[in-house]
Amino acid sequence: MEQVEDRLSNLPKIILHNILSRLPEEDAARTIVLSKAWRETWYTFPNLSFCDSHFIGKPVEDIVGMFPQPMEDLPKTRKDFIDYVKSRLVRFLKQRLAIKKFKLSVHFALAYMSKDVDLCLKFASESGVEVLELFNGIDRDEEGRGECYVLPKSVIEVKSLTKLVLAGRIRFDQSFMNHSSNFFSLRELHLLNVFLEEDDQAIERLISCCPLIETIVLALDGGNMKSLSIHGLQKLKKVGVDGIKEVYIDEASSLKSFYYCCDDLDEEPFKIDFIRCKYLKHLLLRLNSTTIITNKWFLELLPKFPFLERLEIWNCILSETINISSVQLTHLDVSDCSNLIEANIDAPNLLSLSCRFSGFDDSEPVISFLNFSSQLEVFLNIKIDDDFDVFDVKEKMISEE
Repeated sequence: MEQVEDRLSNLPKIILHNILSRLPEEDAARTIVLSKAWRETWYTFPNLSFCDSHFIGKPVEDIVGMFPQPMEDLPKTRKDFIDYVKSRLVRFLKQRLAIKKFKLSVHFALAYMSKDVDLCLKFASESGVEVLELFNGIDRDEEGRGECYVLPKSVIEVKSLTKLVLAGRIRFDQSFMNHSSNFFSLRELHLLNVFLEEDDQAIERLISCCPLIETIVLALDGGNMKSLSIHGLQKLKKVGVDGIKEVYIDEASSLKSFYYCCDDLDEEPFKIDFIRCKYLKHLLLRLNSTTIITNKWFLELLPKFPFLERLEIWNCILSETINISSVQLTHLDVSDCSNLIEANIDAPNLLSLSCRFSGFDDSEPVISFLNFSSQLEVFLNIKIDDDFDVFDVKEKMISEE
């Protein structure tokens, strides 16, 4: 039988790398069995992603202790995994290949491997890593302790870094926060449930050392940071904050998206000041269920953001009646908000409305439009009882058209 020519494997390596970058991580790894060319492509692929659960071929639950492995197997399993990671990184160093992305997801107790992880970060740094993502996905080790992995100070010295993502039991030490070097190239900073020293200004100092930062995402557990002040960042485009009681953002003409969440603040009042960000296009507020947003709030907010296109309000208490008027607004989402009965909307360019009515008794929910687009799509989620007449709602909507 005539052998079919493998034209795909003969493509330039840069194209093969581009193909791998578009595949899910597990599928990309499987390409090593296709041919020698694909195997070499995989071993020179600059996006390195390692997850211990994939490495040992077991679900995460087996690692984190719901269905634990024998205790005597854990040290060897950890060593085999981290040795594999180091060997891949050493290969890049020896061949002088650049690493674009290094992602390490660990469900073992990361603190047990701190020296090895430090070495891995060093290897990645020396290979010019641009994107660094480190996930520590376990709350307690196999002996019930909750030690954190302490991020080495050398990470802040990586001049090529454009994106840093840290999640889980990872801690910044004071020397890291007080370091005088800048993240000159950093565009994105994501800190998710990391642990900070008792210093509210620590993150602010870190952010101030990122003159080119465009995206900041902070989701901090336990309320270990009470306030955040962001100023002097001329390139800032997107801010996401979760778990910080007070947030202040000075005039940032480049800021387009602001997400604020305070689910974990119980009944404490929150304060957010972003009024000077007048070019904002996307605002998402996910508030605790005791927070009340009045009709007056909507009436005062929208004129301050004349370019706002997308407004999302989740998980709060609304006035029974809200009035929304905006020429620029294209998407409006009011979800999991109680007490709302009537929404009056004047938004001629609105394309999508998603609204959940709940908390009413005998009153029928009402949505009225003063002006609306012919392309408008409406998605309603209505809590109803056995006596609620859905057909009556449909007839009213038809008659109003």
